[in-house]
Amino acid sequence: MQIITPAKVHPVIVIGSGASGGMAAWNLTRQGIDVLLLDAGEKFDRSSYWTHVQPWESRERRARGERPPDFFLDTKEQPYDTPKERPFQLTRVWGHGGKTNVWGRVSLRYAELDLKAADRDGWEIPWPISYADIAPYYDRVEEMIGVCGGTDDSDALPGSKFLQPPPAPRCGERLLQKGMAKLDIPVVAGRRANMTRPTRGFPACHYCGNCGAGCDTASFFCSADHLLPFAQETGRLEIVSNAVVARILTGENGLARGVQYFDRRTGAERQVLARVVVVGASCVDSTRILLNSTSAAHPNGIGNGSDVIGRYLCEQIRLHAVGYFPALAGTPTRNDRGIGGEHIYMPRFNHRPGRGRDYLRGFGMQFWNTGASVSGAHSLSATIPGFGASLKKEIKARHPAWFEMHPYGEVLPYAHNRITVSKSRVDRYGVPLPHIDYRIGENERKMALHMADTMEEIVKAAGGVLVNYRRGLIDAMGSAIHEHGTCRMGADPKRSALNGFNQMHEVKNVFVVDGSAFPNASEKNPTLTILALAWRATDRLAEEMKNGNL
Repeated sequence: MQIITPAKVHPVIVIGSGASGGMAAWNLTRQGIDVLLLDAGEKFDRSSYWTHVQPWESRERRARGERPPDFFLDTKEQPYDTPKERPFQLTRVWGHGGKTNVWGRVSLRYAELDLKAADRDGWEIPWPISYADIAPYYDRVEEMIGVCGGTDDSDALPGSKFLQPPPAPRCGERLLQKGMAKLDIPVVAGRRANMTRPTRGFPACHYCGNCGAGCDTASFFCSADHLLPFAQETGRLEIVSNAVVARILTGENGLARGVQYFDRRTGAERQVLARVVVVGASCVDSTRILLNSTSAAHPNGIGNGSDVIGRYLCEQIRLHAVGYFPALAGTPTRNDRGIGGEHIYMPRFNHRPGRGRDYLRGFGMQFWNTGASVSGAHSLSATIPGFGASLKKEIKARHPAWFEMHPYGEVLPYAHNRITVSKSRVDRYGVPLPHIDYRIGENERKMALHMADTMEEIVKAAGGVLVNYRRGLIDAMGSAIHEHGTCRMGADPKRSALNGFNQMHEVKNVFVVDGSAFPNASEKNPTLTILALAWRATDRLAEEMKNGNL
């Protein structure tokens, strides 16, 4: 007699371990729910980070054949398609923690201005939740992950009493502040998920300034350090590494019953079963998974009877301007490393009375690399006059005087900005590849001109000189690394895929908790909001499971 053991049915499967997936796993396990987490990569070893390797040391070590951890997914392993005339610069990190290993850490609250923008200007749909719904979760996230910042509060950037002390502005940032004050343009302390005091057993940021190489002391928020280990301590989290998810499996009733994935190393196909599936693989990969999850019940992709999944991809446009302040030129070189990014931030202001505009939505501005940084004046030496000793002298003079400006502007959600899955191209596992077709419109081009005007006005008021400036040149599409909108939440199931708790309208046991759930992008960095929404969504999920509804 052969005894056949039925396949294990996990209470919840979470796909992805970044901000959204990590938060989902942490919150569910602490509420007593067992979670199987599937991640496409492995855990990065913090002891191998090149956090404190100087540029000249890096060159020497690379010459010896040494390499830092390879955070970013190679397109040779996992390609994606775009129209030749419309490239899109997609950044992916496959590994525990996802992009939170190397993210910019800018942590800004969305405001009612963002959530209800469509109610004011009529473009597409508003969020089905209000700021009051998400504010308590912002509080909890900021307190837990250690966000530093100021006490400012406005209609564009809601305040918080849970922020840790901000680092002081650099000299160049103070000149930018003075210039903006002359123009009545707001500027506040930057808000970043760098802990400026010890938090939850982690040491405070030591201001080495090289956060983009990963933090070897875990002093900025990374899901792999600050969420997953605590979830594992509950004994309720199982992590499967190198699990490249292809599809969500469905039963005859149309509900999700599990997940198909492939082993990244061997290519072997696996299937795991679950009562509930939480998708948090980052916008593009989550969308690909959903669209590839076809069945008799879901011929257009799981939960996609409305045909909105994949549509309304929205990111942000970004401009750049760099230069130096003659008032600081030739002064002693200072230690401006700080928290690895700007210490100030310019919130959106263009919506206020007297700020005439001929476009919808708005923009904010960041100032990374201002001051004596590892890049700066010497990175643009070809534009500085001189040769040999005279060139070195001029670079050295400009180095402490350097400033940079990087405004981010909201791109409207357009139905034609779309992710689909290829009908002809597949990856190494035989899974159709994502195809990204994305372009901006006249609204964004008008906004870009106002962004350029604003940068030029600030530089003039602050007494700066622009270097190698190309007015209105928009950065490559996708370079902001803030993809949203392709599985948006909304009140109307005919125009959205998710309800206000990130739960599919059509498939009640599927939740999508990453940036794809956002109805619009705003001008802000999204990670703080992703964390807050994932916490809120999994609170509802846990409640529904305990009540027997899932």
